[in-house]
Amino acid sequence: MKDSQSGLKGLLLKQIDTSSSVAGERLLGSAASLRRIAVELRADDLGRSVAGLADLGVVNLERVGSYLTDSDGDRLVSDVEKFGREKPLALAATGLILGIVGSRMIKASASQNNRADASSTSFGERAL
Repeated sequence: MKDSQSGLKGLLLKQIDTSSSVAGERLLGSAASLRRIAVELRADDLGRSVAGLADLGVVNLERVGSYLTDSDGDRLVSDVEKFGREKPLALAATGLILGIVGSRMIKASASQNNRADASSTSFGERAL
C-alpha cells in the first residue's frame, strides 16, 4: 500500500513538474511578445505611457514563468502548502476562481462539441 502511494505521489509530482514547465515556457513566450509590443509603443508618442505598463507586465510574466520552469513538483506543492497555511482565505478564493473558470471552459467546450456534432449529422439522422 505504501509503495503504491509513493509511486502515485511520484507520478503526480512529475505531472505537476511537466505541466508547470510547459506553462512557464508559455508565459516566457508571452513576455517576449509583450516586450516587442512595448518597443513598438515607445516609438509612438501616444503609446509611451502604456509602454511602461507593458514593461511591468513583462517583468511579472518573466518572474512567474521562470519560477514555473525552474521549480520542480516538490517545490511547487510545498509553496502552495505554505501559502495555504499562511493565507487560507486567499487560497480558498483562488480555488473558487479557478473552479469557476474551469467549469466555464468545460461548458464552452461542450457547447462547441454539441454544435459540431449537430452540424456533422445529416438531415433525418439522430445522434445517439
